[in-house]
Amino acid sequence: MSFTKKIIISMILGILIGVTFNLTSLIESSSGAYVTNLLDLVSYLFLSSLKLIIVPLIFFSIVCGIVSLSDDVSISRLGIKTLLLYTITTVIAISLGLLFSSFINYEPIEMKNLDSVINIENIETDGNIFPNNIFKSLSDGNIIHLLIFAVLIGISAARIKNRIKTFIQYFYDFNDVINELVKLIISFTPVAVFCILAKTFSTQGIETIMPLAGYFFTVVFVVLFHFLFTFSILIKLFTVLNPVKFFQNLKDVVIFTFSTSSSSASIPFTLKAAEEKYGIDKSISTFTVPLGATINMDGTAIMQGCATFFLASLYGIDLGLNEIITIVITATIASIGTAGIPSAGII
Repeated sequence: MSFTKKIIISMILGILIGVTFNLTSLIESSSGAYVTNLLDLVSYLFLSSLKLIIVPLIFFSIVCGIVSLSDDVSISRLGIKTLLLYTITTVIAISLGLLFSSFINYEPIEMKNLDSVINIENIETDGNIFPNNIFKSLSDGNIIHLLIFAVLIGISAARIKNRIKTFIQYFYDFNDVINELVKLIISFTPVAVFCILAKTFSTQGIETIMPLAGYFFTVVFVVLFHFLFTFSILIKLFTVLNPVKFFQNLKDVVIFTFSTSSSSASIPFTLKAAEEKYGIDKSISTFTVPLGATINMDGTAIMQGCATFFLASLYGIDLGLNEIITIVITATIASIGTAGIPSAGII
């Protein structure tokens, strides 16, 4: 049985068992509590393992990728093209979210039910995009700072790579070790996906999404529309690939990312698909994929656009052209700064 089929079966079984637990109230029994704790433990260990390897994976991948590029011109050209493409797709994503949300007539909800569980005043943000203490940034898991530091190390090493062959080889060896560790962790994906979805649906239940069905399905529709329509156009315009074949080769990445809700966790899958299924040079993929998983979060941008319009509708706020432009700009910046972990976009 293929790895993809195993994940799909795990997803289906996880949802069915989770819903069954929720509907039969087995989750409230003592045995149900043990099962929930076990599911939670497995989910936590798997996601924690993925988070554990994100920092070394991104760092060594980017440094090795940049060192593999021929010269400074290649690095700058690749960086400019990559950032431009990521920015354009993010702006398109947020615009689509706002456009389709404007067609939805959301059911009014009483204001007394609109209680926030997040105290905005207690949220601390780091406005410094450039690192001044890389060790603190590493301990805090600041991916933007890590990216900048890795790029600087990679550029510096590339400029004198003929004199530091042993040093560069160490980086390649470390990168191979990290990739092997990634494969080991990924092999547990079917079991982890089952536990994640079973836990989610056993504790939350299907009924929790019904009052927000309009918003929920709008987000899902826009994500699928952007994924299939926007990227099909980009593929046709800039490549010789067949869009249908392109999306077929992405099925493992899509299923895994959907089940874990983490773009950072999907980096190993994406790198593997880029190099093995599309034949992309490793020097290109190891630079663009980790960067994209950090700053090219179109799904988050769509969610933020739909959520903003949804909340504005509930509070009776009319969004004019100036407000729309402001939302597009701020959501684009916010999606770039959002961590690639589950639910980070909420803040």
